[in-house]
Amino acid sequence: MWETRLDTLDAFALLLVDDHPLFRDGLATALRHQAPGLHVTTADRLEQAMEVLARDAAGFDLVLLDYYLPGINGLRGAELVMKRHPGVAIGLMSGAEDPTLSQRARDAGLVAYLPKTLEIHALIRHLRRLAAGQVVFETSDPWAALATANANPYGLSARQMDVLRVLATGASNKEIANAMGIAPATVKNHLEAIFAKTGAVNRLQAVTLARQLPADPPVT
Repeated sequence: MWETRLDTLDAFALLLVDDHPLFRDGLATALRHQAPGLHVTTADRLEQAMEVLARDAAGFDLVLLDYYLPGINGLRGAELVMKRHPGVAIGLMSGAEDPTLSQRARDAGLVAYLPKTLEIHALIRHLRRLAAGQVVFETSDPWAALATANANPYGLSARQMDVLRVLATGASNKEIANAMGIAPATVKNHLEAIFAKTGAVNRLQAVTLARQLPADPPVT
């Protein structure tokens, strides 16, 4: 479990990263008004957030990243932040109607997924939970669990599904790692878990299973 200094929002420090000024600045203002003890710093892109963290990463209790950032998605951005600042807790926020994002954020080691559709009081309630050291993974789709189960009969995580689909293209472990922006050792671990869950005894069997899975919709 990640650690935080406080169990309330008094002096809780949040770095909000979103490139849409109307949403970013409006949310920051609303949070400061509704939770006066909360410290909110904003950044409009990952590069700016990295500069802020380089100056004082220990000063932030949570980095909340938008999923759609200029030039990069929030999950990849979170991975880069975690590599450079492993002690910083990271959450993902999105307005996308993607029922897989909550689980993908959990699988990636984040502490929260918060839909942008949350009302301000619900968001503050979740931030209090995070300040107490809990994790929060909301979903924008009440049928997400059922849909995921139907599309994924082997109980694979979203990340394992991604690895399996890239594997189906005939990619090597190194090529999968490059395509997904992860280490080859991480790919190896994912494949071992895939073999165990699906019962596949080799890559050929795993590829056969992968080609029977539903295709992902294009990301826009």
